[in-house]
Amino acid sequence: MMQLLQSDWQRIWKRKKTFVSLLIFVAIVLLDCLFLGVQSFGAFDNVSSVPLTAQNFSLFLLKEVSFFLVLIIGPILMIDSFNGEYHGGQLRLVLIRPISILRLFAAKWINLAVIMLLFVAVTFAVGEGFGHLLKPSVDSVVYLNPEQAYGPAGAFIYNLESYGLFLLILLAQLSVTAALCTLLPSPIICYLGWIGVAVGGLYVSDTLGFLLMGMSTVFQWMAGRYVHAFLLPVFGCIFLGFAVTMLWWNRRNWVK
Repeated sequence: MMQLLQSDWQRIWKRKKTFVSLLIFVAIVLLDCLFLGVQSFGAFDNVSSVPLTAQNFSLFLLKEVSFFLVLIIGPILMIDSFNGEYHGGQLRLVLIRPISILRLFAAKWINLAVIMLLFVAVTFAVGEGFGHLLKPSVDSVVYLNPEQAYGPAGAFIYNLESYGLFLLILLAQLSVTAALCTLLPSPIICYLGWIGVAVGGLYVSDTLGFLLMGMSTVFQWMAGRYVHAFLLPVFGCIFLGFAVTMLWWNRRNWVK
C-alpha cells in the first residue's frame, strides 16, 4: 500500500495543475492577507462582525479563501486525478498490475486528503503569522457568539478547531466529487456536476448547505447556533461517496 501511495503521490505532483494550483493559492492567500490588513472588521455575515485582531485574523483569512478551495482547487485536483488519468491512459497502466481497485482509490483519496491538509495548514500558518504582523494583539476576543470571550490561547484553539471542521468539509467534497468522476467521466461535465450538487444541496436539505456554504456553517457551529445536523451529514458524504465510487468501479469496470 505504501508503494501505491508513493506512486500516486508522484503522479499527482508531476501534473502541472497541482503546482499551478499551489502557486495560485499561495498568491491568493497573500493577497487576502493584504486585503484583511487594511480592514478594521471581520464579517461573519451581512449582519455580524467583530474587530480584526491578531487572534482572529487566521479565521477570517480562511473565510476569504474557502470558496476557492471548495469550488476550484479541491474538485479540479480530484477530477484531474481520476478523469485526467483515465483519459490519459495512466489508470490502465496502473491496473495492468495485480492491484485492487479499492487500494487504488484509497491511495488517491488519501493523497488528495493530504494535499487538502497542506493547503489548509499553509493558510493557518500564514494567517497566524500575518495576523500578528499586521494586527494588534488583544487580551480577549469574541467571535459570532458575543457572550463568549477567549484569551490568546483559547482563540488559537478556537481557530484550530474551525480549520479542522472546514477540513472535514473538504474531505466530504472530495468523496462526492470522486463519485461524480465515476458517474460522469467527462472532466468538464463532472466539474459542472459538482457545482450543481453543491448549489442543489441548498435546496434539497438545509443539512447539505455545508457543501457550498462551508465557513458559514463552521461559524454557526462554533457559536452554538447551528440548528441542523452537521457531523453526521459530513461523515455521511465522506463514506457514502467512497462506497458509491467503489460500487460503481466494480460494476462498470470503466478504468480497464
